[in-house]
Amino acid sequence: MATQKVCIIGGGVAGVGLWWTLSQPNQPGADWDVTLIHDGSALGGHALTVPVTYNGHPFQIDTGVQFFIPLFYPNISTLLQRPGIASQVPVVDYDQLKVACGFPRLDGALQNWGNLPAYQTGPNFAMYTPDMLADAQRFQSFIDTALLDGWGSKTIAEYFNTLAVPYANQNDFLNYFLYPYLSIINGYGASLADQVTFEDLVPLFANIPGVYPGLGNFTQPGSGYRRFVNGASSLVEALAAEAQANKPATVWLNTMAVSVSASPSLPGPVTVTWSTPESPAASQAQFDKVVITTDILTAGGLLNNPANQTLWNSLYSKYLAPADWPLLPGKCYIHTDETMLSPDLQEQQESLQFTAYYSPTAAYPYYDMFKTYTTYLQENIHGDPNAAGLFLTMYGYVPDPTQGDRVPDTAKVIFEEVWSHGMWLPSFMLSAKRNLHMAQGKGVSLSYPGQLDTGIYFAGNNLTADSLEHSFISGEIIANYAFGAPFPLGLHAYAFGMYTLFYDEFMFPKATAAGKLAQLGRALPSLRT
Repeated sequence: MATQKVCIIGGGVAGVGLWWTLSQPNQPGADWDVTLIHDGSALGGHALTVPVTYNGHPFQIDTGVQFFIPLFYPNISTLLQRPGIASQVPVVDYDQLKVACGFPRLDGALQNWGNLPAYQTGPNFAMYTPDMLADAQRFQSFIDTALLDGWGSKTIAEYFNTLAVPYANQNDFLNYFLYPYLSIINGYGASLADQVTFEDLVPLFANIPGVYPGLGNFTQPGSGYRRFVNGASSLVEALAAEAQANKPATVWLNTMAVSVSASPSLPGPVTVTWSTPESPAASQAQFDKVVITTDILTAGGLLNNPANQTLWNSLYSKYLAPADWPLLPGKCYIHTDETMLSPDLQEQQESLQFTAYYSPTAAYPYYDMFKTYTTYLQENIHGDPNAAGLFLTMYGYVPDPTQGDRVPDTAKVIFEEVWSHGMWLPSFMLSAKRNLHMAQGKGVSLSYPGQLDTGIYFAGNNLTADSLEHSFISGEIIANYAFGAPFPLGLHAYAFGMYTLFYDEFMFPKATAAGKLAQLGRALPSLRT
């Protein structure tokens, strides 16, 4: 078979994971010439790691992925056991995830608490009352049995609105304890309690002693996490190095994709236009297939261009409409401005601090959730006192200091970046995720009535869940669906189960029985090797 050309747009773990999957021995990817376009100077995407020298010591600061959860990330965990990857990507346990929350003072009283014992007693932490502790324990106990009690598909808001016996201090527990946690989970700045279900929360907050760790906890530090010693980008870079050794690709960094256009007559070649700082004038080339792994709104911007207008109007506008994908711009700063922490929460024993102190309002709960931010204390993240005073602050919006938003001192900012984000939980944008298959090009042996053979495909965390695991899975799935590459991780039933779940229930649902059998037939061969 003649070699064909594919362009992968996006150098995060979805795009690089797709390339890596196609590069594996005896895969259909051997028939494809790969070009990867990435707008950054280094691979990583939402797993970007920034090297920083501070106090004369080098540190690798993650701007997106801070930790991963082996229990929930079976594909990533399996990757990390492969000799070629394990030797390049060291990881360590992180079993003391300490969360602190600082709020505006109320009538002069300090409003703080944390899930570490040192932040639960004394006047500085008077918010941690016996009633609040009892409410936290009640909620955690309910989480442990919520699925058995039939609450899985119900939201947090439904639960608290229908309680026969309210919590002792219910409003305060929600606004000062639960909602900050939900904000951190949901990309910062929003609790989304009317969308988050107990199916979403049980994996995070359930705690079965000796069996299942308490990842999220109100009464003690969370456990069950791991951290990339050299940053999350080290995994993306290791995948790229192995893929390049297996089957070399053309990788263009600092290259901005400008537009993607299907052939005027289908099927046909796909045209990609791009530019670079050195060559700002648009360049273009044609490919047999194109896979866009950016966030879905950026993907829509690439496809909504004059050369692709007919197809945009008739197809893509139906499935990539911004109203269906409520992503928000966020921003992160790596900085050394200690005043970003709440002035009433300066002990700096926590891993991360949810700061509402600088977003006061006159009415209860006396702070604006949207204007909050979360700061990761690198001394405690890295376990290195040389990192004392080095911080990463994450916003769920783009702050504007001219409007009174608190931002780090510009003289103390080392790195800043704007990014688009959704919610960590798979249920977010679920309807849009489950409909997007109709905008995907046809699969090798799976297609849907009315689907067009555009040669254009989508992957990335917006299609699955906002995590490293599920972004990688999306690339594996497209490698199978669009190219016929089987599941690449061998005899790992749990990893394959997670892959299949997101294949069948999120990215390509509603397939006929025959279509699913054909899909599984393509995915399973490597399980027999």
